[in-house]
Amino acid sequence: MSNAATITAACGSVDRLIAFNSEIGQAVAFGASSVTPRSVAVGTLLEEHHPFFIPRYQRSYAWDNQVAAFTDDVSDLANADPQEVSHFLGGIVCIEETDHAQSRPHKYEIVDGQQRMATVVLALAEIERAANHIGTRSTKSGDLAAAASAETLASDTRDRFLFWRNAIVSEGRKETLPRLVLSDADNQFFRDLIDDNGAKPERESHQLLAAAQAQIRTALIKPTVNKVGHQEAIAHLDRLRTAIISQCHVIQIVSVDRERAYQLFSVLNDRGRSLEDADLLRSYTLEVVQKFPEQQEKIAKLWDEILKDPAKEVSDFFRAYYPSTTGVRATLPLFKKLREEYFPLSSATTIEEADTVLKQVSIFRDEQSLFSKIQEGNWPYPPASEVGKAPAVTDWQKDRLKRLVLSLKHELAMPLLLAAASTSDEKKFFSLVQMIEIFAFRYKNVCGGHATAPGKVYYATAKEIRKLTSEGKPIDWNSLRSSLRELIAKIAPDDQFRNSLENRLRYDFGSAQRVNICELLTTIEDHAAWLGKGGAGIPKPNMVKVIDLGQVTLEHIYPQNPESSDVDDELHEVRDRIGNLTFFGPGENSKAGNKPFSVKRQGCYPESTVRMTQNLAELQNWNLAAYTARRDQLLDDACKVFKI
Repeated sequence: MSNAATITAACGSVDRLIAFNSEIGQAVAFGASSVTPRSVAVGTLLEEHHPFFIPRYQRSYAWDNQVAAFTDDVSDLANADPQEVSHFLGGIVCIEETDHAQSRPHKYEIVDGQQRMATVVLALAEIERAANHIGTRSTKSGDLAAAASAETLASDTRDRFLFWRNAIVSEGRKETLPRLVLSDADNQFFRDLIDDNGAKPERESHQLLAAAQAQIRTALIKPTVNKVGHQEAIAHLDRLRTAIISQCHVIQIVSVDRERAYQLFSVLNDRGRSLEDADLLRSYTLEVVQKFPEQQEKIAKLWDEILKDPAKEVSDFFRAYYPSTTGVRATLPLFKKLREEYFPLSSATTIEEADTVLKQVSIFRDEQSLFSKIQEGNWPYPPASEVGKAPAVTDWQKDRLKRLVLSLKHELAMPLLLAAASTSDEKKFFSLVQMIEIFAFRYKNVCGGHATAPGKVYYATAKEIRKLTSEGKPIDWNSLRSSLRELIAKIAPDDQFRNSLENRLRYDFGSAQRVNICELLTTIEDHAAWLGKGGAGIPKPNMVKVIDLGQVTLEHIYPQNPESSDVDDELHEVRDRIGNLTFFGPGENSKAGNKPFSVKRQGCYPESTVRMTQNLAELQNWNLAAYTARRDQLLDDACKVFKI
């Protein structure tokens, strides 16, 4: 470790180095004392200690904002004296594998550090490409000296840092191989980027790799190749390369003991959140079945499918799945909770144990697919046309899920919705969605009820219906309904609900309340026929017409900004409140504007497809008395409609 202490700081490197040394000390305390750490320049690492490879069980490429920090550091180094300034990039934890039957007997499995290594290789590949470009440009202009310099820089970079020659003596041939091989999910796309083959990204990690390449080109390469003189451009490219291969250092930590290497890996990544919980879980599950290659390969492919989604969405899934099966909220550290709940705490010793791990990861994949649909507000069942049956639910019923998830943003119910989609049929799922929509609007969005109490109810119900399904017993929502009714009676009874509707659902209170206003008015509109018959008993909506909240336009009956001649002081005070609001369907209010009621009553409202808006045409005047009567009617209707 003495070499590391001699590294001179650039861009805050000393603090990072001290912290990293501290972490290594922690790792030794945890039993990783068999590792061999050393400070080494990045170029030396690539040139002398290749090939490097990323195993299937490692996460995919994940750097985002870190790439800009890397290019800033390299740019600073390139403009400084290379004899005085160097930069600490971080650590590279490797497992050394030895096979003396190969022409190069040692290769290095990267346990931690693929992000910085992949980014460095991308940067060197961009330098090679830029040198080739300048060389072609120099040749065309007759600058043969610059062309020779460019060709030398390009070929030297490719041969020393990007690829190596493997001799196969028995076959009498050599092959060119990359010095860094990424995991199966990323490697072909990574190779295509290096070779400039124009591949299209198919997963989030591909997009991040492409973005990293674009950042390197923008920040480092373009300012160089755009220089006027060819020799000047080549000289600066060479300085960029020197900054990377000679001035950037890492601490390489090599172990021949896999268990010790992973102890170190765990300690280093416990110090910050450099890995997602799903990435850690992937590594763990593939390590657990290390002795069973067939199961390991299947599990790796399942994780590739799971991790195609953006990291946040994958994390959201696991935070929902855990309470959906356990009945309790997922607390930190989530990786530890997931590992303890779903997987053995030691390596599989039998095929049956390995198959159990495979089955659970397969369940993750299937449930994540459902979760993704629900999270996007999409119906989580296949279309009736695909299963050859008559539709079990209407488009209106399906739209309630979209409202619940995207409009009301009731994420609290995701664990229960996931469990229900996994265990119940479409009709039963809809009845749950409708009940939660009504509850969420009344309890949370309008009356501001705290999430703790319904969360406990949701989680317990999710666990219970999974248990009943596994036992072959029918499920229903009777107990859930009773619990939610109790919460409404406590936090959102009719008087409190009415008061909150009037005082909180105001147009001038911002977009969130406007969404709530749309939910209120359109739901009342859906129940217009039932309300017209007295609204007794169980609410009965018209399920034929879907009112898309995204296409709804709220309308001020008394204008929001009336002409001075049309101002009514009493109505002006309440113009943004519920009693003064109705809505139009798509494109219906273009003629209304800020016209007075007397004009809209004859020219706009009768033409609307919205029943409550049409009914306004029957009023002779719009004054405070009319406003008060309409407000009270809407509040009465809301108490009837938003009832479970």
